[in-house]
Amino acid sequence: MTRAAHAPDEPWFVLAIDHRASFRQFAAGVRPGAETDVGRLTALKAVVARAMAEAATRLAADAGGGTADVGLLVDDEYGTVAMAIAREAGVNVIVPAERSGQPEFVFEHGEAFREVIERTDPDAVKALVRYNPSGDASRNSRSRDRLRVLADYCADADRAFMLELLVPTLEGDGVNTDLEEARRPELTCRAIMQLREVGLEPAWWKLEGQPNVQSFADVAVATGAPEPGSGTACLVLGRGADSEQLHTWIVDAARTPGFAGFAVGRSLWWDSLTGVLLGTESDEAAAHEICERYLALVDVYRSAHNA
Repeated sequence: MTRAAHAPDEPWFVLAIDHRASFRQFAAGVRPGAETDVGRLTALKAVVARAMAEAATRLAADAGGGTADVGLLVDDEYGTVAMAIAREAGVNVIVPAERSGQPEFVFEHGEAFREVIERTDPDAVKALVRYNPSGDASRNSRSRDRLRVLADYCADADRAFMLELLVPTLEGDGVNTDLEEARRPELTCRAIMQLREVGLEPAWWKLEGQPNVQSFADVAVATGAPEPGSGTACLVLGRGADSEQLHTWIVDAARTPGFAGFAVGRSLWWDSLTGVLLGTESDEAAAHEICERYLALVDVYRSAHNA
């Protein structure tokens, strides 16, 4: 099947398994030693890709054809087999450009990032940045500069750009973490504005769930996504949340102008891949379970959006 093109203002339902450092930690926590087994980690990500292939087939049947609303976010370290499976099923492939687990944005492949992206040939490129506007100014400046290099490359190469923004709480003596959490929506808006001030206007902002509908609206307005013809949209991410919290975020996002889908990972695959690692669940059963959870989340989003 040929891969589907995707426009930012169309709902996009992304399953994320581009985790690397945290994926190794996950594997080690379930089955010590598995974190060093590259073949096993690659096979686990292939399970998730097969889940997406099944989901794409079922969504296409429901819609009468077309899978432009289906995306798999997966890395080139453990995900090359998963990419091939996704592409065969007509699923959009998004690849990360950041080095995993860093406090600022750093290219995973350094100056060779362009060559790696060209080799993987994704439908979109994602960059994750941890950015608190009240945090280290030098660190934030370096992140902005590097992100601008990536954004310029994507524009020149005609590749869609997705920017994932995480706003960490500040650390140190005397820091009130509860207050920091309460300030997250305001800090997120400030972070977005600082990133936009240097010309960062991604096709998608991948954003954390917010505490209420008003906060969802505020961060969407900060990105400019609700404006007609903005060329950008927001996706809500999952942060490994439990089902109840995740559904709340999905419903609030679906009802907020400027949001156009989700990008969720651990909440969908953690339990099933745990079973595979423990040998209590087959690859096939795990893929089907992940597919069912993903499609259930799509239904939640669509029901709320159409209400």
